[in-house]
Amino acid sequence: MFAVDMGTGQGYVSIKDLRRTFFIETGSHDDRLIDRVEAGLRYVPDIRPGDEIPTEILDGTASWTVARKHKQIARDRLQVQLLSWMSGKPISYATQEDLKKIIADDANKKALKDAFNKAAVALGIDPNESEKVLDRIETLAREICYIEALRDRAREVLRVRANVEVLIKVYSGDQRMSADLGRIKILMVKAVAETDDVFNNIDAETADVLSALMAIDDIIHVVRKARDDLIYILMELDPVLAKWKNLEMVRSPEIDRALSVTYQFLAKRFSTGKSIRNRPKPEGTKAGLASNPLASNSRASKPAVSNGLASNPLTSNALASNPLVSKKR
Repeated sequence: MFAVDMGTGQGYVSIKDLRRTFFIETGSHDDRLIDRVEAGLRYVPDIRPGDEIPTEILDGTASWTVARKHKQIARDRLQVQLLSWMSGKPISYATQEDLKKIIADDANKKALKDAFNKAAVALGIDPNESEKVLDRIETLAREICYIEALRDRAREVLRVRANVEVLIKVYSGDQRMSADLGRIKILMVKAVAETDDVFNNIDAETADVLSALMAIDDIIHVVRKARDDLIYILMELDPVLAKWKNLEMVRSPEIDRALSVTYQFLAKRFSTGKSIRNRPKPEGTKAGLASNPLASNSRASKPAVSNGLASNPLTSNALASNPLVSKKR
């Protein structure tokens, strides 16, 4: 949808009508630009004049940044996997603190140096240039760190599921609400599985670290695909997650509203068995463009092409000017 602020409200024009009204010919520069903007809405909630086209569709890199801790987690995970490969035994850990302790252990530090040398031989690299193995690990860690950031973000979905479990007990004496909560609980299993499936698949792809380092370009492509699927799923879930912020798990109008929004969203997305990322696009839309004209956005008062989704803190909303998006025609 093309959105224009009009006083206290917003006007919405379909992209099809926009093309027809302004006589935008198929294959023209403006037509190709609109296609690219529509494709970009899979990665950001809206795109306004002066915004950059998301880099995901330009060169595959992410248009948002991650915290330093996520970069460290990605690096540590890969190094522990390398230790596991050298020893022939899986090294397990339950928390990020456990991961830090494994890496900080003096014996493991020494073993890691040996692992770099052995990995260099396995990769066809001169053992005297084992730093090239570290370079490959760093390259892969720069991609996987986005998965780690999204893993943290996805924990909000788990918190909503936990809240529903608590509310089942709170509303145990209310037959109608108990029935609604039971349905929400079932649908929440599908919502959690949506992200878990992506995480499990990408973890399996990178579990054999040596194979990943051998085919690093292919693995980077797989990691970026998982990253983009996850950001799209979580961006769609954002309006639901926002309703649960700072709520106390007691009977209240706020809880009723959160449950209503959650059920409406989940029933629409999962009752047919379709996943968020694979469900058919609404008629007349492309590449992640949603059809909800009631969704609000709080950015500056400029016309925007919007996907109808609430803002995602993991996506960039401070984008610099890009000549691909013209301010005036």
